[in-house]
Amino acid sequence: MTTCCGDNDMLGSKGIGGAAFMLRDGLRGVPPGQSGVRSDEVAQFDWQPFDGKMSLPLLSLDLDAYSGNRSAMIKICQHFGISIAPHAKTPMSPALAADLVENGAWAISVADIRQAAIMLDSGLTRIVIANEIGGRNAIKRLAHLLSRFPTAEVHVFVDSADFVEALDSVWRQDPNLPALGLLLEVGCGRGGVQTHTQVDGIVRAVERCDNERLSFSGVATYEGTANTPDAAQLKINLDQLFQRVEAALTAVRKSVAPNKRLILTAGGSSLFDHVITRSLPIIAADRDCVLVLRCGAVFFCDHGPISARLQAMAQRSLLGDAVTDVIAHAFKPTLRIWAEVLSVHDDVAICGLGLRDVAHDQGLPIPLRVWTDGKLRLTFPTSSSVPKLNDQHAFVPCAGTNLRVGDVIEFGICHPCTTLDKHSVIYGLDGEAKVASVFPTFFG
Repeated sequence: MTTCCGDNDMLGSKGIGGAAFMLRDGLRGVPPGQSGVRSDEVAQFDWQPFDGKMSLPLLSLDLDAYSGNRSAMIKICQHFGISIAPHAKTPMSPALAADLVENGAWAISVADIRQAAIMLDSGLTRIVIANEIGGRNAIKRLAHLLSRFPTAEVHVFVDSADFVEALDSVWRQDPNLPALGLLLEVGCGRGGVQTHTQVDGIVRAVERCDNERLSFSGVATYEGTANTPDAAQLKINLDQLFQRVEAALTAVRKSVAPNKRLILTAGGSSLFDHVITRSLPIIAADRDCVLVLRCGAVFFCDHGPISARLQAMAQRSLLGDAVTDVIAHAFKPTLRIWAEVLSVHDDVAICGLGLRDVAHDQGLPIPLRVWTDGKLRLTFPTSSSVPKLNDQHAFVPCAGTNLRVGDVIEFGICHPCTTLDKHSVIYGLDGEAKVASVFPTFFG
């Protein structure tokens, strides 16, 4: 396996199931004429995204920055004695998901059954399906999947008695299906229960199952929809949400064995300080419950809203001086888009990068540096921006930069989730910005 140095030793170029894969000609980044390169041999070719050999645009991951972010988030969790199940929907890369588990994550979260299948096929065995999955047909699809993984530990969100009854009817048909953990979801602007009556209805439905393979494993919520720029209103929203969470956990606890370990899980990427401060008293009162965050994008950070939210979190300083210092300084943007200057007119450089290549829902890409003939020539001012994208072009103001056709611009991104899903491979760069590994993505 090709590896890079230091903390990145575990990050090899593996696809689903841990197998090496072939980099074909025509894939983003692969130099023309080098079809058939094995992913686990890529480091020997000394590819770099700025030297003119690789096909652009491409997406890269700074392995050192990623390792630093991973270490920072895991240490924060360890500091508070809580766990994390990073949301794999951000990169949809089994190799990166496995790396997070190998370095301290309790489980991996996914958004749906298809994503669960990708992670299970890759060898991950503890999965949180952090969403309702649908009705009876979806339950049958889940049963068909889990019949192949009898030892897997899977938890699924539940927010209706009807779903529980349908789940019970399908699970009764096959005694070989594995146990399934039910996470009662408390709603906050999307799926999830809103009232005590709904909670009681689900609890009674689970009790009627009388099926030891279907039981509560805890309570779930997603607090991101409570977020608002109004700090007073945010406090009200979160106070109300976690009051409902506490009541739901109390109801679930009464319906299970007194000593059964339960989990309380919440999203946490933007508000994990609020989640931790509100959840710790709840789990302390239960005495046999653990908080599981589901942060995903924080491991990748960005040059836009995620960085801004982390800085806002640092300014709130809810988690103590030591953790606040980590939040303020440890997390670094990891992802870059590399694109070539195609044309320069009227102090605007037109680059081969567009809507099909990079996120544009929470901000446009940020030009960072210019590379000429494989050498760093220019660093853009921090105020630089891309005012316009179309399908395959970015329009970069370049007055005073002497940009030339053929220069390579290194861009930062805003919102990793909607950048990563546009790329079937991510190129991991070592400290010398050489391709040390390649991660396939599985967005479908």
